[in-house]
Amino acid sequence: MGYPIQAIRTVAFCAMITVGANQAIGAEAGACAGRPANGLLPPGYLHTAGSQIVDDAGKPVRIASVGWNQGFENPDEAMRKIVQTGFNAVRFSWVDATMERDLRTIDGVVAAAANRGVKVILDHHTNEAGTEADGWGAQQKNGLWFDSGPGTDGTNGAGVNGTVTQAIFQAHWVEVAKRYAGNSTVIGFDLDNEPLVIRGGATWGRGGVTDIRMMYQTVGNAILAVNPGALIIAEGPQDYSTDKPWGDLSKVRFAPVELAIPNKVVYSVHDYPRYVSGVREDSGPGKVARMNRAWGYLVSENIAPVWIGEMGANFDGSWGHENVAESRAWASTLVNYLNGQLGDLGGPHFTGSQQGISTNWWAWGHLPGQSLNGTLAEDGTPRRAQYEVYRQLQPQADCGIGADRASAQ
Repeated sequence: MGYPIQAIRTVAFCAMITVGANQAIGAEAGACAGRPANGLLPPGYLHTAGSQIVDDAGKPVRIASVGWNQGFENPDEAMRKIVQTGFNAVRFSWVDATMERDLRTIDGVVAAAANRGVKVILDHHTNEAGTEADGWGAQQKNGLWFDSGPGTDGTNGAGVNGTVTQAIFQAHWVEVAKRYAGNSTVIGFDLDNEPLVIRGGATWGRGGVTDIRMMYQTVGNAILAVNPGALIIAEGPQDYSTDKPWGDLSKVRFAPVELAIPNKVVYSVHDYPRYVSGVREDSGPGKVARMNRAWGYLVSENIAPVWIGEMGANFDGSWGHENVAESRAWASTLVNYLNGQLGDLGGPHFTGSQQGISTNWWAWGHLPGQSLNGTLAEDGTPRRAQYEVYRQLQPQADCGIGADRASAQ
């Protein structure tokens, strides 16, 4: 989903967080010894070690990012508030059809991020500019990362003529990677947003033109040839016909993404409550079992790190289809899972200096009237119910809105 441009495991218990009225989400939140007081990521690029994302010194880190796609009038001020709210990175999209315009905007975002010590992850969202038929670019309907040439019907799946072949897709990514080469503010590239397992859509490990694992390897190596510091982020194709709607990474066990530079692959899934995703079983033991099968085993078995590249909810019923109690239950299950509190159900468990699973909250800003209405209320302060969830996914304790972050520039 999302719309393009148009902790070290915590050891000091902070609080039982209440989302809305009387709905507890139990998860640890605490200070991380040796971490910057403002929760920012360390300087330099990152790599992987088993299921952890680590810095140059091999210390585990936790990415606590936020998606950002609107409100670029004063990116430095926005970045200051992003840090104050507790995020240490932003995920930012580009689209082939609007690439040059998007990159000019991204240049400003990257400059502001560098000024505030924030990291940036760039994602390729769609090939063509969004239309109503594809939710204004929320997800490419043909399930692929290209929309022209063999493997396609010549459209993006939503009635728009395709213009991006696989070769053009790769060339565009190399251009983006070159543009930010040597700039460790830009730490990673999310190669394609929400590929789909549908008829004619993405496959994994089968070979042929729709094999997205092959694309991750080919394009990932092309990127690393010009920008060797970057993380390559590989999303699992979303399969709504099975129990893996968030992204199917089950085949990684037998067919992992292998790159010329080792320890650079981070896998990714997206996770939303039912009112956004349409997934009925979005909380409780059943969801945990399904996450274990789809992607959690990668972390539990210390195979590779997984980043939740999009997640979020309103928690206020402002979107007509939201059941607030269901959203709270979704958050309770997912936060506890990501923080290693559901190991007794087969979920990940973190010890010593290991960090919980990294995340990206959707989305930054005040976005009233949307199914995901943004992190900020009309007065510019964090929406309390959302904040009480995503602060538990940050790499240090923060037991009052902005209290620990106010000194961050």
